[in-house]
Amino acid sequence: MCFLSAITAQERLVATINSNWLFFKGDTAKISSSDTWKRISIPHTWNAEDVMDDEPGYYRGDAWYKKTIYVPAGWKEKDVYIFFEGAAQVAEVFINGKLVGKHTGSYTAFSFLISKYLTYKNGANAANQLVVKLNNSHNDDIPPLSGDYTFFGGIYRDVYLQAINKVHFAAENNASSGIFITTPSVTDHTAVVNLKGALVNKSDSDRNLVISHQIFDAEGKLIAVQKNNFSAKAGEKITFNQEIRNIQDPNLWSIENPYLYRVVSTITDADTNQKVDEISNPLGFRWYGFDAAKGFFLNGKPVKLIGASRHQDFKGLGNALPDAMHVRDVKLLKEMGGNFLRIAHYPQDPAVLQACDRLGIWASVETPIAKLRVFTKLLIPIREDTNRGVCLS
Repeated sequence: MCFLSAITAQERLVATINSNWLFFKGDTAKISSSDTWKRISIPHTWNAEDVMDDEPGYYRGDAWYKKTIYVPAGWKEKDVYIFFEGAAQVAEVFINGKLVGKHTGSYTAFSFLISKYLTYKNGANAANQLVVKLNNSHNDDIPPLSGDYTFFGGIYRDVYLQAINKVHFAAENNASSGIFITTPSVTDHTAVVNLKGALVNKSDSDRNLVISHQIFDAEGKLIAVQKNNFSAKAGEKITFNQEIRNIQDPNLWSIENPYLYRVVSTITDADTNQKVDEISNPLGFRWYGFDAAKGFFLNGKPVKLIGASRHQDFKGLGNALPDAMHVRDVKLLKEMGGNFLRIAHYPQDPAVLQACDRLGIWASVETPIAKLRVFTKLLIPIREDTNRGVCLS
């Protein structure tokens, strides 16, 4: 059971729904009177124990998760999304008995717009049934096809709901923030920031809007701002490509000094001056290169990369780790003198790269090679992690 508070003046509300799920392993069509659903919390995998017992193999097949969420009446005027940071490996999501969407792949985030599937009550929270069917069986169409590690099944990363206004930054791009930040030019003395994305006007009227991007340093001081006006017709989606130039003397992100800025992107109604959406992203200024004879260079200086390869599982928990355990591994690498993390062999929990950003660890994220599917599978983590300062895909 999950109760969600109503939105007041907030542009976005995020509600984590990790607790109080019910779980059943197997085909629900074969449930007998003696079968029961087990109460669990997310993160969860059904393979935490059978991969460690004395029996050969481990369960790969169907499993089901369900929970009741209570949705505020005020959400009826919003766009409501459900986000999964990771579920293995074929996921079908149902709201009130209706299929919302399907996702394949165990290691990348995904989201669905669920507004039209929800029910509401005037002045009260309304009960809605959320069901997720998963299957982790071998599938020739879903990489990786083989490996020397376990293909765990389960909702093993965070799940949350997000309610946003009808006018907002596009929220259906591989569960990314919707704002894609790059630094096409960085030196010791100046930097350029490029910001791409889209706004959508799902309201029933034309709107005059202002998109602004503000860059704050680590102390919270505003150092740069870019504003542009847009006229969006009802139902229109508008892409933008904005640039902030001549940022003077940037503090460079490095392994010794992992300095992070913050970019706050805002949509404001130009007629009412009311803020209708806002997103915050990290920003690190750095440049890098490789030389066949001299090795790796970061900000023009040679760096010897010393590090480790990491899988995301742990004895007794499988791959269903809380964020704190992911962060702990990155901290241990830093404390032992490491400066590089090979994230093997798949994209891992967002907490891993967030910790690398903060602690000064360069990272490499891998994607499986599986015929032509490699291009699609590479695109998804790139969109997810575009705004990470430390990541190579």
